[in-house]
Amino acid sequence: MKKFCKTVAIVFVAITFIFILSRYGWRILGFSMCNSPSSLYAETVSVENGSVRIKGGIGSSASAYVGHIYEIKDSNLYIGVKHNTLLGFLNRWGDFDITITLDNTDIENVYFKDKNREKLIWNADEGLIRAIPKATQSIDGATEDDDEE
Repeated sequence: MKKFCKTVAIVFVAITFIFILSRYGWRILGFSMCNSPSSLYAETVSVENGSVRIKGGIGSSASAYVGHIYEIKDSNLYIGVKHNTLLGFLNRWGDFDITITLDNTDIENVYFKDKNREKLIWNADEGLIRAIPKATQSIDGATEDDDEE
């Protein structure tokens, strides 16, 4: 009986360790464990009153938002967002609402970032930047991008 209880305790500790490591351990490795910026989107970005607030989500419907990290460098705010597909069963919401308080720092650009890539989502001149050009439909039914001339 002692051997059975010891085995159950070891299995419980191992499962708990794996769960905590997958849920929070990614922060140790920083931006390298964050989602690809191309899979993320921002619905709203507001930079005012000493804080930045970003509402957005991920293109995948199975991932659950776990958390974020950020770094401010040269008036640029880099945000790494992490979603967990495997152990995201606690909540399946991929949407996120991030608020970051700034300490007397003027932000010119806001980026989503992972290890190798970054994607501009907001800048002081233009505001929210669309990741996908808005398609328009012409009279003959063909679609054209607004950015094409």
